[in-house]
Parts: sequence; C-alpha cells; structure tokens
Amino acid sequence: MTESFSSVATTLTLADGLVLVSWFKPLLMLAVLGPWAWVVSAIYDKDAVRWYFKRQAWNLGHMAAAIAAVGVVLLAPLTFWITWPIMAVILIVDLAVYFLLRNADDRVPAGSKWRLNVGAWLEARAARKQAKVQAASVSMSIKGPKGVLQPPLKDSPEFEIRAAAEDLLRRALDARASQLDIMPAKANVYAAAVRVDGVQTVLSQLPAPQAIAVMDFLKGAAGLDVSDRRRKLRGDFKAGPSAMTMYDMSISTQGGSEGMRLTLLIEPAKQVTMKADELGLLPAQRQTLDELIRERKGVVLLAAPGDGGRTTTLYSVVKLHDAYTSNVQTLETEPQATLEGVRQNHFDANGEAEYATTVRSILRRDPQVLGVAECPDDATAKEVARSDGEQTRVYLSLRADSEFHALQIYLQRVGDKKAAAKSLHGVVSQKLARRLCANCRVPFQPTPDMLKKLGLPESVKQLYRKGGTVIMKDKEQTCPVCSGGGHFGQVGVFTVHAIGPAERDLIASEDWQGLRAAFRQHKEPSLREAGLQQVMLGQTTVEEVARITEERKPAPPKPAAGGEARPAQPAAT
Repeated sequence: MTESFSSVATTLTLADGLVLVSWFKPLLMLAVLGPWAWVVSAIYDKDAVRWYFKRQAWNLGHMAAAIAAVGVVLLAPLTFWITWPIMAVILIVDLAVYFLLRNADDRVPAGSKWRLNVGAWLEARAARKQAKVQAASVSMSIKGPKGVLQPPLKDSPEFEIRAAAEDLLRRALDARASQLDIMPAKANVYAAAVRVDGVQTVLSQLPAPQAIAVMDFLKGAAGLDVSDRRRKLRGDFKAGPSAMTMYDMSISTQGGSEGMRLTLLIEPAKQVTMKADELGLLPAQRQTLDELIRERKGVVLLAAPGDGGRTTTLYSVVKLHDAYTSNVQTLETEPQATLEGVRQNHFDANGEAEYATTVRSILRRDPQVLGVAECPDDATAKEVARSDGEQTRVYLSLRADSEFHALQIYLQRVGDKKAAAKSLHGVVSQKLARRLCANCRVPFQPTPDMLKKLGLPESVKQLYRKGGTVIMKDKEQTCPVCSGGGHFGQVGVFTVHAIGPAERDLIASEDWQGLRAAFRQHKEPSLREAGLQQVMLGQTTVEEVARITEERKPAPPKPAAGGEARPAQPAAT
C-alpha cells in the first residue's frame, strides 16, 4: 500500500513538471532569440568591423541585452505571456539602438545609411525577381517622372546602353561623387568625370556614339526631350542599387560647337542644405555675420569661385533670417533646394523678362531680405545698388576669387563707384578645402621651424596629415570610410568683413591696400589665416590651405558678354 502511494506521488510530480515547462515555450523563446542572434552575428558584427566601431564593446552590449531578455523570462515572477513579449521588446530595442547610432555616426557615408521602408522593400523584392529573368548586369533601380524604368531584355539594343549608364552611375556612387560630367574630350571621344570632395577625376573615356546614347538614356530617365540637343534642359530622376536605396539625381544638358554636355548632380538638395554652424565659420566670423544679419540693411556680397559653395552659403545666410516674421525672397535660375518659409522666385531663362528686370520687379514689392543668386550683367548690379538700403537687405552672389575681386567686379558692374560703395554693408568670401577623414587622419607634432614658417603659436603641439589606412585586426588596411583617399567631404574657409563708412570711402577710391589694413585693424582674419585655424582644429591640412590660397594676380575684371567677370586664371575649386 505504501509503495503504491509513493508511485502515484512520483507520477503526479513528473506530470506537474511537464506542465510547468511546456514544450512550445522554449520554441517561442528561440523564435525571438534566433533571428536576433543572426542579425547581430551576420550583419551587425561585420558592420562594426567595416566602419571601425568599437566591436568588442558593441558585442558585450548585445550579450547583456540577451542575458537580460532571457533572465526576464526565467526569473521574473510573472506569467510567460507577460515576460515573453518583454523579452522580445528588449531584443528589438537592442537592435534599434545600434541601427540609430550607426546611422548617426559621421564615419558612415550618406549612401550607406540604413533605411526602413516596407513598401520599398516589397518593390525591391519584385524587381529582384524580374532581374533574374532579364539581364543580371542591369541591376540598378531607376525611377523617373513616368515611373520605374524597366530593365531591357538582354538581347535588345537598349541593353548595352543601359548597362553603360548604370556602370557610370554605380562608379560615381561608390566614389562618393557629388557630380558626374559627360563632356567632349577630343575628336569622337567623350570623357566621363566625377567630382569628389571638390576635385574632379576622369573615370573613363567613351566613344562619341556610346556617350551620346548614354546621355540620351539619362535625359529620357528625367523625362527630357531626347531629340533636343542644343537648348539647355534640366530634369530630375532617382537611381540607386535597389528600390530601398535611391538617390535624387538632377541633370542638365546643353549643346555646343564641340557636342552635347551633361552634368548630373547627386543629392543636390543635400549638397546645398547646411546650417550656418556647419559651414566652417570661425567663432569671430560667425559673430560678425550675426551682426550683419541683425543690421538687415544694404548689400552684402557673397563671393566664391566656381563650384566653391556659393549656393550653400547663400541658402544658409538667407535661412538665418526669420522667414515667418519677415518678407524673405530669393531669385534663382535653378533652385537647388526648398527653403522653408522663403519665397523662391524662379527666373525662366527662356522667358521674355530680363534678369535685371525681374530683380527690379521683386525689389518694388519691398522685400525685407532678397537673395540674388547670380549677377549676369551690369544692369543687375545697378538694380541691386539702387535698392532701398534702409528697408531691404540684398545678398548678391558673385563668382569671384576673393573678397577684393568681388568688390572690383561689383564696382565695375555698377559703373558709379560712389553709389556702389555707398550700398555696401559687408562682403563674405570663401573657398572649399578638403576635410580630413576623421577615421584615418594621422596626428604629428610640428617642429618649431614649421610653426614659425606658418605663423602659428608655439603652443600648438599637434597637427594632422591625411592618412588613408587604418589598423584592423593588427593589419594595415584601406580606410573603409574614405576608401583610402584620406579626405571625406569639404570644409569652408571664409573671410567675413563688415563694411562701415571708413571702408566705403576706401572702396570708392579703390584703395585696396588701405582696405586690407582696415580689415587687419579690425582683427578680421585673411583667407590664409582662417585656413590655418582650420588646420589647428584638425579639419584640413597645411597642403590644402596652400592649394586654395595660392597667390593669383588676375587682370582687372572685364565685363563678359552674358556672364560674370571672372579671374584671369582658373579659380580653385
């Protein structure tokens, strides 16, 4: 009897144990823990190595999250149906933290940022299925005004053209290019070149028929008239490695005596959309600029060479004015981005009105701030100089090599030196230097002789030179951020000068040496001095400052038919 009771008790205990640990509960835990572990090991760990993150620290963090998640299920005095969702939330939060911090890290280029878009993912999945049926080498997703451009069949005549166009786009994206140009190089040969960190590099040369066919394909993608090879045309489309990762593309084409030329801007709005704090202004320069913003009177010249960041600076300065309490407007031939609250007037070059007439028309409506993106002729400069300086601030963007060159152009365009000088309240000049890659720049201790030659204080103990390689797993490897170039992006080097009565007199008399002395007296740094400040901050190198501040002695500016006066020699980019 006793043995039978013991047997029954044992049986009940085992049954109770089976009920407490149901067979499906461990499976549910694995259903959450398994995908999380795969993402961490197969994606996140490799990604941390690629971008030179603190891999060990991240892995410890992931392990801590997993231990906490499992501990909640096993140890918390709650039912499984409460602890299991908590476990899933902990693991999802762990993945989300890495996702967000990774995308916010400066070492990850814009084109490599991760994005979550279910609709785009489904579209990409459908595109991949179709790509298996069609040509494997035509794999980019291209979307124009009329929708997605379907890949051509491999045996069709369009296949080779699209493959060549995609090859150029892919190489431009891989190089972090901001611009792709296809232009005549010599007889029956075109060159494809990219602009990376402000420096143009030739990618390849194409036979003229192939280059023209590629340009026609890109024009068609943007919805432009393929048969029009003479007029200046502009259009937009999107392209990228998949429907989930696409980039805004803006193209412009124009014919010439040597042939058609195409310029493609990659993510143009992002290129020109920056806050004033991100431009590269030194603290004292920012203070001077803020004083000019508050004054809100007269004309301020914004000067830079070609491809020197004029549009970015114009947009940044205009946005410093409160567009919701003030009447802020711009006049642009090709607006590159939308400015919130700002009325952006688009000048139609093919219309009947002249640029100067449009400027006069806008000024008659009494805007409090007007940004004029170009000065194509003398009439435009005269309209700006005649504006009501007590009621309106006008920012006039000029293509010029320096602040003094900009002043010379403005005086000559206006014609009346006293009237031109009287209207001026400030001048801002800039050039762009390549920014050092923060992931691979190399610190070094400058010698006393070097500091003396550069005019830097003896207290400077460390400067930087470009690298290009990093140590990964005890081996020297190409930097994954800058691809071995040593630079990543650009930084502006500025001169910012307020112009008062004394400076106006010097400008009217064209006493440029006296004006230089006046700027020095106000302790406003020259371009070289501002560049060396950026060197001390670790933003760029001494070689870059020497490149952008190379001495030039341009001839006195002469009016150019239909365009701005330019330096006698090519301006630095």
